[in-house]
Amino acid sequence: MSVRWSSLQTLLGITLSACCWGGLAIAQTVPQISPQPRVPRAAEQRISSLLVDSHQRLWVGTWKGLLQLDAHSGRIIRTVTLPHPVVTALLEDRHGYLWVGTSLGLFQIQPHTQKITRVALNLPSSRVLSLAEDRAGMVWVGTEQGLVRLSPYTGEVFARLPNIPGIAANALQIDNHGQLWVGTLDGLFKLNPGIAKITARIPFVSGQVVQTLTLDPAGRIWAGTPRNVILVDPQKNTAIARVNGVTNEDILALASNRANELWIGTATQLVRVNSNSGGIQTAVLNLPSSTITSLSFAGDRTLWIGTMNGLARFDNAGLEKFENREQKRATVVYRP
Repeated sequence: MSVRWSSLQTLLGITLSACCWGGLAIAQTVPQISPQPRVPRAAEQRISSLLVDSHQRLWVGTWKGLLQLDAHSGRIIRTVTLPHPVVTALLEDRHGYLWVGTSLGLFQIQPHTQKITRVALNLPSSRVLSLAEDRAGMVWVGTEQGLVRLSPYTGEVFARLPNIPGIAANALQIDNHGQLWVGTLDGLFKLNPGIAKITARIPFVSGQVVQTLTLDPAGRIWAGTPRNVILVDPQKNTAIARVNGVTNEDILALASNRANELWIGTATQLVRVNSNSGGIQTAVLNLPSSTITSLSFAGDRTLWIGTMNGLARFDNAGLEKFENREQKRATVVYRP
């Protein structure tokens, strides 16, 4: 797949080396500009977050509330009434408690009693954007005004980082070495959770909005921006490639499974990419909306797809392994 180096250089505001293979391009970069953050779309039908828990229950966060579905059939089990209906982030901790971030606070749901408790009233911002659990069992909460580290038992704040680069912690990802990666309005950085200290910033995405993160089976970090998907080596703390096939697209959701498949949801499509070559292998049709907002695997076969206008399910068993950009159809499960 060809790469238009000159036009891409202008768009990303970076200096690139002209070396590429397959659908991945290798780049050395020097940040030059800082783009304005993307204006989020407002739609009541939006599926904002997805989580398949340890009991194979599918939790669906929407801008109208929280649903629990059977992760195999898609049957709605129940609707959870929250103090605020706009769900923005979901996390299941090691004790089975469900953490729900909303645009007006953070809530914890006990798995057996279904009791809902509001947590950490003194967050840097009431608008929660992302959630992660570190190896010590502490919960990291990304807000639009920085990060906090909470006790899962008491909600006590053990670390507060209001002045992070890029301010808004859009996306969080724990890597295979227990380090926390944070995508913000101004790129990507790595943080040591134990001491709450930033240990590296990634030059390739500095000045870009990072909207979504995922970890692949090899332990590599993939970051989605409004312009591309970028591959990061978490050991060398460098960006090593980008996916040519989605250049200039607004990347809103990423997911990876044990089959080394990278799924990319954009504002216009959902595609499956070979994680090694970067080539697009599958495009998924018959979605509730072409704008993909969230992705979550139930095992390695079933991919749940949140969109701006509902939820779909895709069974990826038996997909071709070669680079032929085959087209497959998803099954629409739910529309708000």
